[in-house]
Amino acid sequence: MIKHIFTDMDKTLLNDKGQINPKTVDYLRKIDLPLTLVTARAPKEMQFAIDDLRLKGEQIAFNGGLIFLPRKDGNEVISSNPLQAESARRIIEKIQDKYEGVSVSWYTKDEWYAQQEDDGTRYETSITNIKPTLKKYDEIDYTEPIYKIMIVGTNMKNFDKVVNIIRDMNLEGVSANHSNYNYFEITNKVAVKSFGIEYIKQRDSLEKEELLAFGDGENDLKMFETVGTSVAMGNANDKVKSVATYTTLSNEEDGIVHGMKYVVNDLL
Repeated sequence: MIKHIFTDMDKTLLNDKGQINPKTVDYLRKIDLPLTLVTARAPKEMQFAIDDLRLKGEQIAFNGGLIFLPRKDGNEVISSNPLQAESARRIIEKIQDKYEGVSVSWYTKDEWYAQQEDDGTRYETSITNIKPTLKKYDEIDYTEPIYKIMIVGTNMKNFDKVVNIIRDMNLEGVSANHSNYNYFEITNKVAVKSFGIEYIKQRDSLEKEELLAFGDGENDLKMFETVGTSVAMGNANDKVKSVATYTTLSNEEDGIVHGMKYVVNDLL
């Protein structure tokens, strides 16, 4: 018996234009089960989906770095695990805009910052409809918690070089993972998708077998390990599909609806 559903957003819940297909919206509004978004996105980038699906319970941002309850007068923070200030400073100062075709930006709880608009930030804006607030690197206040540093590559040779530089820094307390082939995101080591799911699981005294998750990327693997039933989207890579309980249709084809109706219907 499934009692709680968790889903990634980009390329899973959302289509390739960064929207929820109307059929998926209608279906998820009608199911009588709590639904939690588990995403690398910031809360402000999640808000349209929370509104569209009329979600009331806890939501998980920054891959688990922030758990919050959506409120009309401002989100209520349930759990907060930003990057250590020194780690954030070292990463940003190491990379900055030194590599052509590599975009560096960072997130606090309420804002997305970048030193300049570039191909990477413009691509992210095309997905989220949010523009970064511009701030020079030497103006960063590292006493304000940074939850995520995002690296986006349009020059893949330089992007791979930057990814290796960050990995070779071997910073303690840091989690660094691909969320897409040209996205590399750095968060607190605690901020993995399993963290938020475990919080809800323990609070509601749920069993692993009562949890269901949908995902498409490698940063969803920890989420898949934490639930009893995992469903990979049809557009997921082979590694994700190989560990999932089931594979459904793609995000463009209302894969969540298909998965709920035809793949795991016998578990509901």
